[in-house]
Amino acid sequence: MPRWKLTIEFDGTHFSGWQRQQKGRTVQEELELALSTFCRKEIEVSGQGRTDSGVHAEDQVAHADIPGAVDPDRLLSAMRGLLPEDMAVIDAKVVEAEFHARFDAQSRLYRYQIATRPVPMKRKLHWMLLTPFDEDILHRCAELVMGEHDFRNFAKEEKPTEHVSSTECTITTSYWVSEQDIWIYKIEGNRFLRHMVRRIVGSTMMTATGRMEMDAFRELLDGKHVHRKGHSAPPEGLILEKVLY
Repeated sequence: MPRWKLTIEFDGTHFSGWQRQQKGRTVQEELELALSTFCRKEIEVSGQGRTDSGVHAEDQVAHADIPGAVDPDRLLSAMRGLLPEDMAVIDAKVVEAEFHARFDAQSRLYRYQIATRPVPMKRKLHWMLLTPFDEDILHRCAELVMGEHDFRNFAKEEKPTEHVSSTECTITTSYWVSEQDIWIYKIEGNRFLRHMVRRIVGSTMMTATGRMEMDAFRELLDGKHVHRKGHSAPPEGLILEKVLY
């Protein structure tokens, strides 16, 4: 049975994240339903990783085994009619049978968007932060994040039934840029923990607005257990921009 690599874009506003769950609407569930309808048999989809509730994606990648000889254009056309308007399959192609969306991924690139003035038309894609902050601290925190660290203090506590083998991640890109009233944080790494990017951004802004000391930010990055973990930024500003293979 041919294995397909699927690239999905979605507005996460009304999704409870990527992963199928008992309660809440998810991207994986909607995609599996559409593919199963198209194929007239149950299709399971494996994603490159989870996204949290409210988080968006321009380039989420998944794989699925789809029976028969299917034309890619026909599949894309069918998905346009079967998927809801807040998500789309933007690319589909047959790959090697051994391809795995999660385990073959080399890195993930995220961006986080902050608006420093009210942006009513962009509110679903930005964190509106109207408190003045120190721009130099943003850049200093971004530099500190670079490299290999134990990010346990920037991760959401896992449920007792879940297990994370390691909390160490290697970050190869970490920087802030400004575009008028918008500040954008770019971060790329080999892997990310749950809520990790949001907690890095939230803790950075806590430091830049003077509500947390730089030494406290460094302590979070040390990877030793602390009483209080990193502060989490809102989900609406976070976008999965690219998965690299």
